[in-house]
Amino acid sequence: AMGTIFQLLLVVSIAIVAYNVFKFLRQPDIKFEMEEDGWFGAGQKRRDNEAIVPFQVKVPDDMLEDLKMRLERARILHTPLEDSDNFMYGFNANYLRTVIDYWRTKFDWRKQEKIINNFPQFTTEIEGLKIHFIHAKPPLKQYKRVVPLLIVHGWPGNVFEFYKIIPMLTNPSLVLGVQSDLAFEVIAPSIPGYGWSDSAHKTGLNQWATARIFRKLMLRLGHNKFLLQGGDWGSLVCTIFAHYYPQNVIGVHLNTVFLTGNTKATLLFLIGSVAPSLVFSSPSAHSFNLKNLMFTFIAGSGYLHLQGTEPDTVGMALNDSPAGLAAYILQKFAAWTNREYQPLPDGGLTQRFTMDELLTILSIYWFNGNIVNSQRYYKEYFISPQGHAVESAFLRIPTAVASFPNDLVDPAPREIVECTYNVVSFTEMPFGGHFAAFEQPKLLARDIFKFADILNL
Repeated sequence: AMGTIFQLLLVVSIAIVAYNVFKFLRQPDIKFEMEEDGWFGAGQKRRDNEAIVPFQVKVPDDMLEDLKMRLERARILHTPLEDSDNFMYGFNANYLRTVIDYWRTKFDWRKQEKIINNFPQFTTEIEGLKIHFIHAKPPLKQYKRVVPLLIVHGWPGNVFEFYKIIPMLTNPSLVLGVQSDLAFEVIAPSIPGYGWSDSAHKTGLNQWATARIFRKLMLRLGHNKFLLQGGDWGSLVCTIFAHYYPQNVIGVHLNTVFLTGNTKATLLFLIGSVAPSLVFSSPSAHSFNLKNLMFTFIAGSGYLHLQGTEPDTVGMALNDSPAGLAAYILQKFAAWTNREYQPLPDGGLTQRFTMDELLTILSIYWFNGNIVNSQRYYKEYFISPQGHAVESAFLRIPTAVASFPNDLVDPAPREIVECTYNVVSFTEMPFGGHFAAFEQPKLLARDIFKFADILNL
C-alpha cells in the first residue's frame, strides 16, 4: 500500500511541475493555414474539369474471370500451429481456405454491384484527380430541415461501409423508425487512392490535402456550411478540416479519436493510469491504463510500421494475390471489431458482418488495385510536417464523440478528449468496434441525430 501511495504522490508531483512548466511555455494559438491548391494528376498542372458526372460501377467480366482463376490457384503452403488454430498469429490458414472457397464459388459480385449502384454516385476532377462520391438526398418535401453531412471513411474500409447508415440518415422516419423533421443530405467521397477515386501521381497526398480536396468538393456542390462525420482516417480528415476551414463547419461527429500529444492530456494519462477515479468520471474509464493501452497498440500495430515506411513493398505482394489481400484486410475486420474474437478459429469475422459484406469491401480493393495507394496514405501522414500542430491544438468547433468499447485500442475517456476538442456530446456505446457505421449503423445514426438536436439544427 505504501508503494502505491508513493507512486501516486510521485506522479501527482511530476504532474504539478509539468503543468506549471506547460503554462509557462505555452505558445499562443496556432494559426492554421493550408496551401490553397495542390496538383496530384499526371504530368504538368492544368485546369480541372469541374463537371459533376454521374457514375455507375461496372467491373469488366474479364476482371471477374481473372479473380476466379487466381483464387483457384491460391497457394497456401502452411497450416496453423497444432496448438493455435485461431487468429493469435494472424489470419488462420485453415479459415482462409474457407474464405477463398466462398469468394470463388458463392460470392456474387454482380448482386453487390447492384447494391452499390442503388446509391446516386458521381465523379468530378479536383487537383488533377477524379474524385468519386456518393450523394444521397432525402425524399423530396418529406423533411422540413435538410442538413448537408460530409462522411469520411478510413482504412481498410471504403464507402461501402456506409451502405446501411446512409438510408438511416437520409430517411430516418422510414428506415430508422425515428420521427424527425430533420434529415441529412449525405456526401460520402472515396479518399483519393481508395474505391473509385483516382490515385495520386505525386507525393504529398496526405490527410491535409484530402481535407482541402473534400472542401472543394462540398463548395462545388453548393454547400458552404455542413456537418462532418468520420472514423479512423476519416476522423483525422474531419479534425483537420475543422481546424483549417472552421467557417464551413457546423460541427464534427467522430467515432474514433486520435490520442494527442497535448500536455494536459499526457498528465491525465499519467495520473489516470495510477488513480483513474481521481481524474475520470465514468466508471468504464476506471480500468483505463496507459500500460495496457501501449501493449495493445504495440501488439496490433505491425501493419502501421510497414505502411508508414515501405508501403510499396508489402503492397506489391497484396496487389498480386487476392488470397494474401483477403488475409491482410480481413484480419483487421476481425481484430478491430473485437479483440476477444482472436482465440476463435474464424476470428469471429461473421459475428458482426456477413461474408458478402466483407468480400464486397475486399473486392473493391482488388478490382481497383487500391491497396498500395491506401497504404501510402500512412507514409504520407508520418512524413507530414503539419502533424504535431493538429495533435496538440484545441478544436473550438462543437464536437460529438461516439465512443465504442471494442475499438482497436481502449477508447479515451471524455476528460482526455476534452483536452483537444470542444466536446458537447460524448456517448459511451454499449457495444461495437472500430467499423462503427458498418457494424452498428443504428447506434451511430441515432447519435448523429442526437448531435443535430444539441446544435439546434
